Amino acid sequence: MSANNYQFIQTRNMFRDYLSGYPKNPTFEEWNQAPEQDKAALLYVTFYQEITLAWHNAMTSFGIVYVTQEDGVSTVLQYLMKNVEKISEDEARYSPKYIYRVCYNCILNLWKTRGTDMQRSTAEISNEYTEGDVIVNLWDLVPSEDEDYETQQTKEAVWNIIRHMGPKAEKVVNHLINPSDTLHRVSLNSSEGKLDRLAEISVTKAEFDEIIAELRIKLAPYRDLLYTF
Repeated sequence: MSANNYQFIQTRNMFRDYLSGYPKNPTFEEWNQAPEQDKAALLYVTFYQEITLAWHNAMTSFGIVYVTQEDGVSTVLQYLMKNVEKISEDEARYSPKYIYRVCYNCILNLWKTRGTDMQRSTAEISNEYTEGDVIVNLWDLVPSEDEDYETQQTKEAVWNIIRHMGPKAEKVVNHLINPSDTLHRVSLNSSEGKLDRLAEISVTKAEFDEIIAELRIKLAPYRDLLYTF
């Protein structure tokens, strides 16, 4: 296991040198009296076994392929820093069980984020597509206050076509313009839901392909507006 924890070990050794004046296993009181800038490093060294166990178990359970050790160490330290205040206010959190849970969850969240990013980068369609010799760029659908009246009217006509195709088409176009907008259903609270009427909409891969094909046909008359070279 140690061979798979090289970056974790290197970070622990670096912190050990830096924290040489502290007790090997500080009590909560000793830890809480340390300067704020030292507390996350002290947590890392004191609960190193729990941190690397969380890393090992996450890797084993989920087969994490998108996350490097450098990612893991960096994210663990970020989460430890975020939890310093909570631990300072509640001695019960200064425990192997709590640190393990924090680190396991942060590594899992990192895996989900990186996995989604990787899948998006390999599977998503570009906001550009080719119409003959012209590259149509859907970014050009985004209104600008500097545009003339005729251009604004044309873009409004294009958006009317998209809206007439239905909310799934709107969701697809929003995704093409901004890939961070997911095509899947998103659960929001009541106040957030009022601001995003497309949140409950989900678009399958087959529906996505059908909508793209229909967009190419219906937006063809406006390709002179939506082109880049």
